[in-house]
Amino acid sequence: MSTLGWRRLLRRSGAPLHVPGGATEAAAARRLVVLEEGPSASADYILLPWLHRLGPPVHRLDMRQPPAAGTLEAGDFVVVQRYLHAAWRTAIERQRTHLAGLAWFLDDDLLDPAALSELEASYAARLRRGAANHRPWFEQMGSQWWFSTDALAAKYAALSPVVLPLAPSAALTLPAPAVRVVYDGTASHARELDWLLPVLAQVQRRCPHTHVELFGDLAVNRRFRELPRVAVLHPMRWPNYLAHTAARRADIGLAPLLPGVFNAARGPVKMVDYTRQGAVGLYSRRPPYEGFVRDGVDGVLLPDDPAAWVDAIVQWANDADGRARLAAAARSRFASG
Repeated sequence: MSTLGWRRLLRRSGAPLHVPGGATEAAAARRLVVLEEGPSASADYILLPWLHRLGPPVHRLDMRQPPAAGTLEAGDFVVVQRYLHAAWRTAIERQRTHLAGLAWFLDDDLLDPAALSELEASYAARLRRGAANHRPWFEQMGSQWWFSTDALAAKYAALSPVVLPLAPSAALTLPAPAVRVVYDGTASHARELDWLLPVLAQVQRRCPHTHVELFGDLAVNRRFRELPRVAVLHPMRWPNYLAHTAARRADIGLAPLLPGVFNAARGPVKMVDYTRQGAVGLYSRRPPYEGFVRDGVDGVLLPDDPAAWVDAIVQWANDADGRARLAAAARSRFASG
């Protein structure tokens, strides 16, 4: 059967799994071990659904962490996704005769120097180091070749590749309930951003349905990007911010304000920002918010206690009716302006 035929078969809901030649070793393995540089679209949409249908348990390892002794076990089938790191290459070499098999999954043309030459120079160099330069090694190790498209399979037909289907789980194709938490602080709020980092880390562990959006430069992005479901937007000029927030609907707006001479002169403008977005605002219990925000009526005032902020965010993330009540009160307060 052609690779396209296998793709149609595997897409068929409830169809019995018939494993194409080149994947039988994986189906019979003790474990399917995926070496990756963290989660990715290709893993969720293509590789992992394929592996889960093969049957053996799937074990995911981050190649950015060096392998510990005994990480790869006899009977494992190892799948390298896109890139290969030197330490893991050595670990595979040492265990190769005891592995059930080895496959290299590629979702881009990382083998052709001409294709890589069309990319930005530093990125192309990274692809050569992490992928193209390893091709002779994979051939020497007797690797299978798994591709994401028929075009790649046709180009490298001499490698007898298997084409994996684009078959994401139903859960990934349906919108999920989500609570959007925003912090619209500028560069003058560096201390507040640092203070919020552990707070949001705890919130994201406790609430799988909260999605956080904040503003920041590259340094802020580097600090927050490892937190799940957190997006860092580039700072915007005021007209673009107005347009962006007019179209964005938020559920909870955060406005921590640490003590300091500069902060003492601020006004309660964040209440307007969050009211425009339909959010209930959580504010520090100090001026300018204390004495302006009516606690429990059109906003929430909180002490400088990280645990109190974690608990409050979690509480309001799970209280849609309460959020709607306080947001409506805030809107009515500014309606006559």
